[in-house]
Amino acid sequence: MLILASPAWAQTPETGTIRGTVVNARDGAGIGKVAVRLQETRHTTATDDQGQFEIRDVAPGPHELYVSAVDFVLVKRSVTVSAGATAEVTIVLSEGTGSYTETVTVRGTSMAHQEPTVAAEQTLGSIELQQLRGVLTNDPMRAVQVLPGVATGDDFRSEFSVRGAGVTQMNFTFEGISTPFLVHTVQQVRETGSVAMVNGDVLDEVSLLSGAYPQRHGNRIGAELDFRMREGSRQRVQSHVSVSATDAGAVFEGPLGRSSRGSWLVSARKSYLDLVVARIYPDQQLAFGFSDAQARLVYDVTPRHQVQLAVTAGQSRLDRQPDTLQAGDLRVGDNASAVTVFSWRYLPSARLAVTQRVAFTANDFHNTSRDGPDLDRGQSHDIVYRTDMSYAPQDGMTIESGGEVRRSSASLHDQRLGGNGQFQVRDDFADSALAASAYAQARFTWHGGASIVPGIRVDRRGLLGSTDVSPWIGTMWPLGPRMTLRGGGGLYRQSPGFAEVVGLRGTPTLGSQRAFDADVGLEGRIGSLSRWQVTIYDREDRDLVRLADSEVHLANGAFVSASPTSHYRNALDGHARGVELLVQRRTPNGLSGWASYSYGFNRYRDLTTGEAFWGDFDQRHTINVYGNYRLSDRLSLSARFRAGSNFPAPGYWQARDGGYFLTSDRNTLRVPAYSRLDVRANRAFTWEHARLTLFLEALNVYGRTNVRIGVPSVNRRTLEVTNLFETLAPFIPSAGILLEF
Repeated sequence: MLILASPAWAQTPETGTIRGTVVNARDGAGIGKVAVRLQETRHTTATDDQGQFEIRDVAPGPHELYVSAVDFVLVKRSVTVSAGATAEVTIVLSEGTGSYTETVTVRGTSMAHQEPTVAAEQTLGSIELQQLRGVLTNDPMRAVQVLPGVATGDDFRSEFSVRGAGVTQMNFTFEGISTPFLVHTVQQVRETGSVAMVNGDVLDEVSLLSGAYPQRHGNRIGAELDFRMREGSRQRVQSHVSVSATDAGAVFEGPLGRSSRGSWLVSARKSYLDLVVARIYPDQQLAFGFSDAQARLVYDVTPRHQVQLAVTAGQSRLDRQPDTLQAGDLRVGDNASAVTVFSWRYLPSARLAVTQRVAFTANDFHNTSRDGPDLDRGQSHDIVYRTDMSYAPQDGMTIESGGEVRRSSASLHDQRLGGNGQFQVRDDFADSALAASAYAQARFTWHGGASIVPGIRVDRRGLLGSTDVSPWIGTMWPLGPRMTLRGGGGLYRQSPGFAEVVGLRGTPTLGSQRAFDADVGLEGRIGSLSRWQVTIYDREDRDLVRLADSEVHLANGAFVSASPTSHYRNALDGHARGVELLVQRRTPNGLSGWASYSYGFNRYRDLTTGEAFWGDFDQRHTINVYGNYRLSDRLSLSARFRAGSNFPAPGYWQARDGGYFLTSDRNTLRVPAYSRLDVRANRAFTWEHARLTLFLEALNVYGRTNVRIGVPSVNRRTLEVTNLFETLAPFIPSAGILLEF
């Protein structure tokens, strides 16, 4: 009788029960180790491995649940309980610093490809962006540096390379518009650092396409990096404030209008990096600071019409003490950039989608010398109109097309103090040009998942007065339920810039740079959470632009100075070839992350001089590893490890007799191998109406002395080279906080 009566004791007729499941907004998977608190009674329980929880003996009426898990957003959920009944709820958690939502985007697998026929694509979600950007730098570009196949060896810069191609050869897109590389830096000065101009807290995803991919944007021969801002919360107003060792920022967001037909999001960030640098390097006596802001508005005019406005803008300033400088040295460097994108999306039917965008991009910089005269002053502005269309006339067939008209203008005045005490102009131009382009591709999919995607792009380049045609093709072929073969290839083109065509050393007859890119990837699944991937690639570069005789070198044993009057030429032919290996696991429960290894070659030949050399970003071996593990609802641990055999030291250097000397062969000396291990712990503290997360981070844990190429000096008599390398970041502990309310 006692056994039969026991269920009645668990719940009296005057109370009810709350039973629910906590799931991931990305794929609907249940999340374990999540704290669920009934606000009125302070009763707290935790979800099991399937994300389920139950709270009994709850008084009838409205209640509020606080749902908290470190590395996920804080959720407040209202629930109404009836006497003698069970209230069933599903609570959706967004990763990282995303918005509160009550919907789930089911992708079928945690490893879904944005571009199914692209052999090498990697995507960083909000949680990876938060863990990998670093407490000290708060830079989403640093997160990209840990992706498989990405190579970097400079702790102070956001820049990186992919398959031997640097950032000047990569395509960067922001909200569907191709933009300049958005960083806080000092223009025209290589040895200064850089930090991304986008706050990682407002990003939804960052995708990197390393090899052959659809050319919706074009004008680049390297990889494509796509930034997508997240939408603000449509459910409630929420905000958070973050403070790190280098900057402080705040994000505010909420629904737009009484019916929540839209959302708004505003972010602002201010650095105090100059104070940190002064503590770590007291002899540098420089101050570098930046500030930036982002905003996004989304509004559903009708169920078929949506308008969006996205803005990112920032400014940075380098200020050096004049008493430590020589005449002609950089004293102050100012840089300001902004991107504004207005979008209108129209869905006439379930098979047709049309998006139109109008965008404005701007960059202005000004560098002055110790005694006042300008060193560099310049600007670049773009006005863009773009339209994209997607149409599915029948099942298994989708047609995409689009076009863009871009008006670009740029100017530069660049001068340096010469040996005669007079400033000598190195470059001076001001010009504008109109470019127009159009693309189209068709996706054919058969039963079983096999796909083929041919496409073509046409560019009319006003600066060169030429028209280029660039075809491509991508394929996907399932080899079974757990294995897929992907491959693609195409002709990619990149136009020279204003300085290379109309500058003092420009060549008006330059042609477009070309790359024939092909890669093949084999991917296998390990359960529903893990995968492995092997990718082989070959990029054949043709007619790459090089500034002739721009570096000091030896010729027939004699010292040769860099020429101040040589011109840019389509001089380089070469290739980038290699293989990339990847093992990845992605899950909200347990260990998540990846381990990757890349082996590659990048070599060029100058057709005008006959010399052959390794590319400036040729790195034979690259290892990138990242792992994150959530121990409880309050504590998570993560680590990232990067190692590489490193790049050549660009120039004509050699090691001899314990020193460095000038030589006649380019890029034979390499920067010493680079490796760095960083660890991080996140600890959450939850109060009645807020949550605080403490971040503890250690950079370069084992204190390795890494170096980068410096600003070398050459003794013309002995040919000895000094200041060839400079030391990078030592072991650095750091801390930061995130307050959500």
